[in-house]
Amino acid sequence: MSRFARIFMWILLWGALFVAIAYFLPKTVIVERSADIQAPTKTVYAQLIDLHQWDHWSPWKRMSENGSVEYINHGVGLGGGYIWKNENKEGSGATIIITEANPYSIVTVSLDFMQRGEALSSFILTENSDGTTVKWTLTYDVGNNPFARWIGLLMKKSMATDFDNGLVKLKAICHVIEKEEEQVILLDEIKEMNYAGIRETVPFIEVSREMSEMYNEISKFLAQKEVEMAGIPFAMYHLMDEEEIDLECGIPIDETVEGNAKVKIATFPTTTCASLDFYGDYNNLQEGHIALQKWVEAHGFNLISAPMEFYLTDPQQETDPTKWITRICYPIEQ
Repeated sequence: MSRFARIFMWILLWGALFVAIAYFLPKTVIVERSADIQAPTKTVYAQLIDLHQWDHWSPWKRMSENGSVEYINHGVGLGGGYIWKNENKEGSGATIIITEANPYSIVTVSLDFMQRGEALSSFILTENSDGTTVKWTLTYDVGNNPFARWIGLLMKKSMATDFDNGLVKLKAICHVIEKEEEQVILLDEIKEMNYAGIRETVPFIEVSREMSEMYNEISKFLAQKEVEMAGIPFAMYHLMDEEEIDLECGIPIDETVEGNAKVKIATFPTTTCASLDFYGDYNNLQEGHIALQKWVEAHGFNLISAPMEFYLTDPQQETDPTKWITRICYPIEQ
């Protein structure tokens, strides 16, 4: 047998061995990494559910550096996503879609790498004594192609490293948010509610006093009707300028009653909103409104009704203003 023939036989042998071993390699690549983050689950969840925030920590951010990105459904919340296209290589790109979003516990995304296949990736959040444990998983089906299975074996190691680096960055970002007490903004939903309310145009400088009187009037009305409060008191700011505010104050109720000349009974429909919980004195609420306005504009949402404030803390029971919590909600078109 000639030398060339022997070399050819060895190549065939090694090729057959390469293919044979490949079929013993796993068809599905599973990557799983975890990290403990000293921040509440809500803070971590906000970074995961908003794909705009992924630019700061995700290893997949590198993909979009040499291409164009188009956000789907504003890139936030269930159904949000983005499409990345490589401008320098035809047929190269990826689509990421949020397919599962369970507040403060899990976010799952589907990944379509076009010619390179599809995958599912999940972030599972668990509250612990120091903050949050994040488990990041990815499941990638490489199919029956022997070359793809070998590549999958190599990918698993490199992706595990990428995940570790991403979690380190995510941990640092959440730590800064907590340390600097930055606002955490989320997509939320206001459930349909019936309420008793009063709407008046009041002087800007008298808004606190006017609100107090309006809530007292509503409370007296409910007491007369023997109707109990069924939710958190809220206010809607329909229009405002430097001198006046078109203000509506409301208290949710479950029962059906008739209003009077001043107190009206109305229904607020189920509505998607951008929301944040503001901690502190009511005099500083403008800081929260400014943060929400910037977020809504940056994500391309349209405001569809009046901004709302839900007063989670009763000032009569908690006298320290630094502990007051106000949920600010901006109803938006989803």
